[in-house]
Amino acid sequence: MTLRRIAPIPHPGVKTPDLGPRPTVEWVAPTDLYVDGTYQRDLGRRSGQLINKMIRQFSWSRMKLPNAVRAGDQLHLIDGQHTAIVAATLNIPEIPVFIVSAEAIPERARAFVGLNTDRITVAPLDIYNALLASGDENALEIAAVCRKANVRLRVTNQSSVTAEGDTMAIGTIRQLVNLRGVSMARQVLEVLVAAKLAPILAAHIKATAHLLCVSHRGVDQEKLSRIIRIDGEAGVRSAMSHAKIARISLWKALVARWGEKVGNVRRIA
Repeated sequence: MTLRRIAPIPHPGVKTPDLGPRPTVEWVAPTDLYVDGTYQRDLGRRSGQLINKMIRQFSWSRMKLPNAVRAGDQLHLIDGQHTAIVAATLNIPEIPVFIVSAEAIPERARAFVGLNTDRITVAPLDIYNALLASGDENALEIAAVCRKANVRLRVTNQSSVTAEGDTMAIGTIRQLVNLRGVSMARQVLEVLVAAKLAPILAAHIKATAHLLCVSHRGVDQEKLSRIIRIDGEAGVRSAMSHAKIARISLWKALVARWGEKVGNVRRIA
């Protein structure tokens, strides 16, 4: 276990602002909460999907406290209507609610915007690492596949130094494992590692999986790796140009490019 104590960061000239009245936390019946449609959206299709998911997975450990303000003898939600609806649907008699002071509608609306924008979206790799730590079966399968294929899951960008086999395409690898199975997923990644790609992109994975599993079944994996390696960065750039002109995905352009070269290898062989 690696623990980090919360500590202030250097910030010259920072002063503690006027925080206003101290908020409270109260246990409230979810059906006693109201939503102000002046600044909060109605429930749409995506909200329905989220609520259904939350209903299946609800627990205190996963719950975020709704934020509310007092308006007369009522409590108006600033944020957290999905949580309140789920609790009401599950017949949970009371939930904790964070009650703040924001008397005017514009102030409440600004609080709503802040609660929904002043945060960093959790990256897919962070979610994967958390699932891995929790013992999630699918995450453990992905970890085993990557380990055997010598693939390293890590965040990469233009300024980072990448090594052969580095990738951040966790979502694509998860889809590959779920669709093609552990063994085939490992073979796909092994082809790309042998091709010495750094980093391995999602388009590389999708294109190679299509070649091995759909369009060129039985192709020699060593030859495919050699084709991808020789084609190199210039080949990917050419595929990008083709994809833009043809209005297709990059992985499909790579399938066309690498597939043609695989065909040439077959005829020569």
